[in-house]
Amino acid sequence: MLAAATLLSTALLPAPLPVQKASQVVSPSVTSRRSVLLGAGAASTLALLPTAPAFAADNADIFTPAAGTLSGTTILITGGNTGLGLESAKRLAAGGAKIVIAARSQAKADAAASEVGSSAVGVQCDLADLASVKSLPTRLVAALGESPAIDVLLNNAGVMAVPERISTADGFEKTVGINHLGHFALVAALMPSLRRAKSGFRIVNVSSDAHRFADKKALSTSLAANLDPPDYAAGGWGAYGVSKAANVLFTVELQRRIEEAGLRGSAVCLHPGVVQTDLARYIVGGVDAGDLHPTDAPPPTGVGAFLKSNVLDKAILTVDKGANTQVFLAAAADSGGDRAKRGGVYFDKMKAVKPNEAAVDQELAKQLWAVSEKLTGATIAI
Repeated sequence: MLAAATLLSTALLPAPLPVQKASQVVSPSVTSRRSVLLGAGAASTLALLPTAPAFAADNADIFTPAAGTLSGTTILITGGNTGLGLESAKRLAAGGAKIVIAARSQAKADAAASEVGSSAVGVQCDLADLASVKSLPTRLVAALGESPAIDVLLNNAGVMAVPERISTADGFEKTVGINHLGHFALVAALMPSLRRAKSGFRIVNVSSDAHRFADKKALSTSLAANLDPPDYAAGGWGAYGVSKAANVLFTVELQRRIEEAGLRGSAVCLHPGVVQTDLARYIVGGVDAGDLHPTDAPPPTGVGAFLKSNVLDKAILTVDKGANTQVFLAAAADSGGDRAKRGGVYFDKMKAVKPNEAAVDQELAKQLWAVSEKLTGATIAI
């Protein structure tokens, strides 16, 4: 059992690259926005990032923005009705932000908003259905009023290790369809609202160190097959690795275009850690049937009990700890609250680390953008 646990935790937790010591910190004012993500000068930019006093956590293990520091900020969170999304919503609301919880059904979104409190509203948005994604702006007007502004878009929702190929409403393989294509179309739909943010906007893409599963050959093959290779490899893990690498590549190209256009905004991405949430619904049992689409395969038996055993307690993070990095970035605590700075960085444990080379390949990033536009019919007007 112990050997199996070691193998599984190693597969789920690729070792992050080391970051610099505090004595080697580079000031944000002299560090290129894309230097970490694009690998330029990585030795001098993998640094502990500054945390302004106003953003200090009350608990050494849990990061929470100080009360009032996010007043006047509107944050939209996909998958905000459960797991990391719901935990992020609560903590960001505690900092004073207005929270928009996007969930697959209005009922789920409303229930989560009620749990977060009076500063939250719920909107329906199904990332597995492009019609739902593209019509979201209309529902935002109803929820927020005319010409709504979104300061932060936290692309948190996702699926993992779907055991067989399942299609979204538009025929995409589900893992890539939700984790990347749905969010690509969402950014396109919400860019007008993001550009209305008076103090700059930020897009936070929740990736994973599973992006390291996909090398350049795997990504090139996937792109050539319109992100739907005929061989559904490794019971869904191959598709998951590609989808998470796509999150990083999307961040690379999005940040490049934001900078080229001279917009006050940034795009960042992160690895939250291996967290005990229903993202693992296909490898861990006990997920409500109501959380699954009608076409979803049920989770396999046996593996769930193993993962829930005490053997992996130290490897799997609790939700409150797992949410730290995305709360940190949504609050722009890495840049003293300035959402227009420090874009194009990949984070783990609230620190900048270097992704694998394939996931920051600028040519692959441009190819992914073109394929994503073709498949979704969505154009991000930057």
